[in-house]
Amino acid sequence: MPSATTPPYAAPSPPDFDSIPELDWSLVASGDPIDRKLFLSKLRNVLLHVGFMYLKNHPVPTELVERIKQHTVDVFNLPLERKLKMDMIDSPHFYGYNRMAFERTAGAPDIREHIDLGPDSPSTYDPSSGPLYRKMRPGPNPWPDQEDAPGFKEDVKKYIATLAPLSREFIGLVAEAIGLPRESFYQFLEAADVPQGRIKMVHYPPTDTPNAQGVGPHKDGWLTFLLQVNDVPGLQVQNHSGKWVDVPPRDGTYVVNLGKGLQHLTHGVLLATTHRVLPPPPGVHRYSCPFFQDVALDVPWTPLDVPEEVRREVGARGEVVSDVKPLEPAGASDGWQYLANRIKSHPATGLRHYPDFARMVLGEEIFLKESATLDKLLAKRDAEI
Repeated sequence: MPSATTPPYAAPSPPDFDSIPELDWSLVASGDPIDRKLFLSKLRNVLLHVGFMYLKNHPVPTELVERIKQHTVDVFNLPLERKLKMDMIDSPHFYGYNRMAFERTAGAPDIREHIDLGPDSPSTYDPSSGPLYRKMRPGPNPWPDQEDAPGFKEDVKKYIATLAPLSREFIGLVAEAIGLPRESFYQFLEAADVPQGRIKMVHYPPTDTPNAQGVGPHKDGWLTFLLQVNDVPGLQVQNHSGKWVDVPPRDGTYVVNLGKGLQHLTHGVLLATTHRVLPPPPGVHRYSCPFFQDVALDVPWTPLDVPEEVRREVGARGEVVSDVKPLEPAGASDGWQYLANRIKSHPATGLRHYPDFARMVLGEEIFLKESATLDKLLAKRDAEI
């Protein structure tokens, strides 16, 4: 019999998967306790055995989603000099534009350009008041000019403000689905009234370069809601045996997946599934817009006491093959690890705003090489603008 805190669940999936399941948010929105139990049952199965899902009938207004899709395409059609006015190199918050092949996954360049944007809050960092990583958040966004992107700023701010509470409600359901109190993961988030969350508008151009990566194999950090903007495939997830499974765009849905932090905090019960993005073929462009739930930077990542019956159920999963190295151990606070990861992905921004810490993270040889590259890049950018 299930415990009082653990929802009843359907028969587990086979130990492996060859497609991504779909969950229906209307079962939550209906307010019917039976519908809610059914949703939690299906969610639990996905969390323990897949780690990726489609979410349909979500509460984000269709009109807002469609405007974000259009903005994502339009902003990348701006001339390079207009996009460079939003250059991430100028942002200690790691917000702004990254030119083509400028971000890295596992040390290799990703064949894409993208724009990272947050809630657009004033910076409150005081060097005398706390750790350096607090300089990252909160902070303002660099925006495109209004005449270049009418409505862009207003729609992005509204979109982030809409996804933030949805993701908070969802993470509460994740806790319930594995037999934990609903508020279990809230301690690792900012307070509900703090503006939070981050989107990444992404453009994957066509390429005929052999072995190019749109994004190399990786695991996300926490919780992601991915909007696949146009009907171009490319996203793949790695199943337990190591096979790559396609996650094609599906109209009206988000692709939701779990990250390394949730896997760590649940002793491996929740599954952070490895995924990648293949570049589109010649003549085709792909666009996407993931939303990433923010975590609090000052909270120790102490694992939770997941019910034993849930841990036993996970045993049916068996060994999981991954093209990503094992999880790095969590430190005393996520803030330093979060900053280190941002610097590894965006070394030029890290060098400019966190030089001493970047030297520690990158190592002396890479630090010197990247410093020389940064000087050349800034000179080139000045000429382009």
